[in-house]
Amino acid sequence: MIVASYIFLVLFTSIMFEVMVGSLGVILPLAAMAVFYFSMVYGWRIGICLGFFSGLAIDMLYCREMPVSALSFMAVSGVTIFWLLKGETKDFFLHAIPGVLVSAVTVLPVVFIYWRGILLGGIWDLVFIILFSLISGAVFLPFMVFFLDLLSELLGMELYRKARENIEERI
Repeated sequence: MIVASYIFLVLFTSIMFEVMVGSLGVILPLAAMAVFYFSMVYGWRIGICLGFFSGLAIDMLYCREMPVSALSFMAVSGVTIFWLLKGETKDFFLHAIPGVLVSAVTVLPVVFIYWRGILLGGIWDLVFIILFSLISGAVFLPFMVFFLDLLSELLGMELYRKARENIEERI
């Protein structure tokens, strides 16, 4: 029960921050990073479910006609599987790589589908949105992993840094 409450609170907070920052005209994929974290800790099946519902919530809050975030957040589980098999879960600074990948998977479909609305501000708005999202993913994911692992350790739950040790159960 505490795990479900913890997941709900983290996703709710990340969705709200993402939408608040998005109202300023920037895409900061915090919810996708939270989905990445929970996919690593609790498995890709839970990640797909969390990705769909959190992406759907973001699409509904932005009043999008197509559920592009729901589909791209589900694709974050593919990044999770790749990183779980090939990457390292204990090195803090190495998490910039999946941060960029998660940002690319979630931001590029939105930009591809809604490029006309973004392009009204000029080509530099389009470039700024993409670059800001990729750089912020590289910066925020390591700190998010560190912070959520610290909270999980205090609550006595599974940890991100031990996800590679539980790889047989996850796949």
